[in-house]
Amino acid sequence: MLLSSLLFMVSCSDEDFLKEERKDAFTTENAFLNKAQFETLLASNYRILQTIYNSGDADSDPWVLGLGTDVCFWPLGDTQAYNDWNLVTPFEAYTDRWVSWQYQFIRNSNTVIDAAQKEGVEWNSNEERDAIIAEGKFFRAFAYRNLANVFGGMPIVNEPVTEPKVDFKRNTREECWQFAKEDLEFARTYLNTTAKYPGKVTKAAADHLLAEVNICLEDWDGAIDAASRVIDGKDGDYQLMTGRFGTRANETGKNIFWDLFRMGNQNYETGNKEAIWVAQFEDKLSGGTVNFGRPTVERTWWNRIWNFRKAGYNGVAPDSTGRGASFVRPTDHANFTIWKNTGNDLRNTEAVIKRKFYFGADVPPYAKGDLIPKSFLTAPEDTLQFVYPNWSKFGTDKHIDGKPDNGYIRDFYVMRLPETYLLRAEAYLGKGQKNLAAADINVLHTRAQSPLISASDIDIDYILDERMRELLGEEFRMLTLCRLGLLYDRTKRFGYEPARNSIKEKNNLFPIPQRVIDGNVGAAIEQNPGY
Repeated sequence: MLLSSLLFMVSCSDEDFLKEERKDAFTTENAFLNKAQFETLLASNYRILQTIYNSGDADSDPWVLGLGTDVCFWPLGDTQAYNDWNLVTPFEAYTDRWVSWQYQFIRNSNTVIDAAQKEGVEWNSNEERDAIIAEGKFFRAFAYRNLANVFGGMPIVNEPVTEPKVDFKRNTREECWQFAKEDLEFARTYLNTTAKYPGKVTKAAADHLLAEVNICLEDWDGAIDAASRVIDGKDGDYQLMTGRFGTRANETGKNIFWDLFRMGNQNYETGNKEAIWVAQFEDKLSGGTVNFGRPTVERTWWNRIWNFRKAGYNGVAPDSTGRGASFVRPTDHANFTIWKNTGNDLRNTEAVIKRKFYFGADVPPYAKGDLIPKSFLTAPEDTLQFVYPNWSKFGTDKHIDGKPDNGYIRDFYVMRLPETYLLRAEAYLGKGQKNLAAADINVLHTRAQSPLISASDIDIDYILDERMRELLGEEFRMLTLCRLGLLYDRTKRFGYEPARNSIKEKNNLFPIPQRVIDGNVGAAIEQNPGY
């Protein structure tokens, strides 16, 4: 359902023949009478979360992961939005649907929060009721963070919309963040510490998000406290994984960072103690992958070495390579620059980021199995499509049923403990305590066997590069850069050349979709400057 279905309801004629009175109609007065019915509606929010990660092929899903910024770009042509930032307008589709998803979260959450407090609902305890309300408030806060970070202020809707309303007004960005903070304070108080089933939000997820929202509000102490409750075990037993684990832990030549992204290894409930919140995907289950029968992550991010005919490949993808389509390529900054001076960082080993590719047949003077040298890569498409580093977090060499086109179905990290450390480091930096920021980052470096850093190394660029080393393709990079006001700066310095040349300072905020503005006929929703 589009945003307009929540914000901009249109009324029908008042003619009697259009009126319908049904005493058995479902309303919030009679549709939500027990916990199971509330959980059914909340399940719709988890479905939206799945959709965010797997709603479209090509470059549409990675938009929020940082398309056209310092982390990744579309390598198949320069006349594409986010390669050409001039094409990011109020009519652009990706951000338009982003707004729609967030207001679907808000609509569902408002219904839950309102109906749960009505008389006649059968609750086993006040704690059970409050946990349901907390789940609704978590998703509402999540949505307002997702909106405020990229668009600035958006209309706050804090109750169900039951009558036609076309006169919404934008709240300020700070008001949206503050509203989210209040919801998260409730959520972190009343959510359960442990999840009923994999993927369900918990107290730790609320505190993780609260840490970020407090950073947005420059409440450094509040951010530190929230992150510390997760890190120090007050919200549950969360720890960085340090030893080999999971479904393929007995395979040699791999390491912990490779294990983190093997199928079946993402959930806390199956032993991954750094997993805070994980979007769920299942093979051969109706609705388990939302679309396409599989997540498109491998097709999107991995190169198409299998079709590099110049290097002796026949265009048929084997199980060992996957069927990458090179829709999104990490930037040179992500693939190379950020790894300078990182020693033997486990996150940059051949197992975790594959950099060596070999000839698929004899191509004199080269033989099948020879390493493809840089000198062989002479055409632009050679390194934009066929040979560039494949990050193991996006694919596998052993697909379900041996199918390289749709056999990599894993769950998606929404929140992982390393990001909690990085949020706390950012809050320490905001407070001027660089020594403590460095200490948090060194926890990650110790696990990665990377050289330790000192307080003098710390600035926001270092933290953003560390987020890239640890979280590329996981964090909502677009939201991170926009909340910091650094989308323009980081893209200008580290992005793909066409993006560097077209990005403008106005792009630190995204345009409000024109559909939202046009539908709100009873009041003016002002467009962001420059659009």
